[in-house]
Amino acid sequence: MKLLVLCVFAMMATLAMSRRWNFVRHQYVNKAFEIALKEEIVAGFDRTLNKWLSAHGRGLTPDQRKALFFVNRRYMQTHWQNYMLWVVKKIDALGRTPVVADYRRLGAEIGRRIDMDYFYNFLKNRNMIPKYVGYMAELNRMPARDIPVKNRGK
Repeated sequence: MKLLVLCVFAMMATLAMSRRWNFVRHQYVNKAFEIALKEEIVAGFDRTLNKWLSAHGRGLTPDQRKALFFVNRRYMQTHWQNYMLWVVKKIDALGRTPVVADYRRLGAEIGRRIDMDYFYNFLKNRNMIPKYVGYMAELNRMPARDIPVKNRGK
């Protein structure tokens, strides 16, 4: 039940953040660019989570901590197309051919700018951190570069 509520909350946040009720067209990027984005986004989210855990995570079990790392990865997967809308707009504004460093910089900015503390506090204060199960462990074990997203990069 908790996971269902979390998924509904993520879906509502996706709709609110996209500011539209129609389908968000898939934006495709080169595989190297996709990997750079994913690595930096997940690194930023994990850095935020580690800071939050050191300040507020005393009452959490190890499984709850691992479930929050899963939330980071799932949040990145859920909002990937909205990130891509923003990334494509920023890359087009460069006026030159993009390189991997441009995508790393944008991924780091996404990982830094999104206020994940709010979601951690929300989940903890309402006792909604999902139970840690096998598919969560599988996603947590994956390196950031291998996390599946709806991109199908080349």
